[in-house]
Amino acid sequence: MKQMNDPQTARCMEILSIIGDLWTLAIVMTLQESERRFNELQRAIPKVNAVTLTNRLRRLEEAGIVSRVAESKSKQSTVYGLTPFGRKLMPIVDAVRAVALDLERSGEAP
Repeated sequence: MKQMNDPQTARCMEILSIIGDLWTLAIVMTLQESERRFNELQRAIPKVNAVTLTNRLRRLEEAGIVSRVAESKSKQSTVYGLTPFGRKLMPIVDAVRAVALDLERSGEAP
C-alpha cells in the first residue's frame, strides 16, 4: 500500500481535488463535444455563476486540463477546449454520467 507522502499518491490526490469537483465535471462534460466560449459554457451549465465558472476555468487551465485561446483582443472571442490531458478524463466523466443515469432510471437517485 502506498504511503500518503509518496510523490505519486500526492500527485493523484492533487488531481482528484481538481477533477472531483462538481463544476469541473460539468465543464469537462460540456467541452467534450466541442470548444465553447465563456457565455456558451455559462448557458450550458445550470446554476453556475460567472465568478465560479471563471475561477474553475482558471484552475483547469493551470492544471493543463482546459486550454484557453483568445481569437482576438475581445474577451468574447476567447474559446475554451479540452487539452489532450483533459481528454484523458473522458472515461471517468463518462462513468460518472452512466452511474447518474442508472440511478435516475432506477429511482434511487438522491
